[in-house]
Amino acid sequence: MTSAFDDTSLWRLDTFLVPPGSLSGGRVVVGGDEGRHAVRVVRVRPGARVRLADGEGTEAIGEVVEVSPGRAPSAVVGIVESRAHSRDDGTTLVVAQAVLTGGAFSEVVRRCAELGVATVVPVMTARVQTRAPAASRVEHWRCVARAALKQSRGVFATAVAEPVPLPSFVGELPAGARVLVAWEEERGTGLRDALRSLGAARPLVAVVGPEGGLDPEEVRALEGAGARPVSLGRRVLRADWAAAALATAVSLEAGGLLP
Repeated sequence: MTSAFDDTSLWRLDTFLVPPGSLSGGRVVVGGDEGRHAVRVVRVRPGARVRLADGEGTEAIGEVVEVSPGRAPSAVVGIVESRAHSRDDGTTLVVAQAVLTGGAFSEVVRRCAELGVATVVPVMTARVQTRAPAASRVEHWRCVARAALKQSRGVFATAVAEPVPLPSFVGELPAGARVLVAWEEERGTGLRDALRSLGAARPLVAVVGPEGGLDPEEVRALEGAGARPVSLGRRVLRADWAAAALATAVSLEAGGLLP
């Protein structure tokens, strides 16, 4: 039996996010911000096929049944086929990224979400050059993550945690956590060697510093909590690229991050 998911042009379908658990029935209403985007921006019409995802592992191919273009635009989509994924289908990677200036942190979130990072944790470190982000800024980052999920045709949404000082983050690391620290001054251990030495150990946590890097005292504190400093190569990467480079390497070495 042919599956709707076997269509090689599936990636061309517009993707819309729906609430978790809503893809278990025969129909789903795409409303709120997603409904406005579907009706007023994409201009979906009855009969059009779309892709739906709930951000927690379930995706579906659907067909638009009805469009309501009123003050609260929405679209009713009939489910053609759905499928569920497990977090065991990929490696769970948490990126603890020092808060960056301007729009750089948004780019970190965007790239990590496109790659399948499970969670991005904004951390305040000694060399961070900006104040702790406001709640509105964190919500903006979450919107960026949702948009990146749709653009990349992902299934699991990337969570953006509340900002936390690095010492608090270190203190809350679970026992036995596998933590890697991207550090420009590390010369003895490369990322590939560190990943291979961990073998099948999952999940992984990666710590990435701000502009100017992590302070040596912070690296020592992380080492004291069991973290392992690693080099990302001979060149020093911009702070807003390092996390994506690290996540890409982890994905290639581990056989993929979350779908």
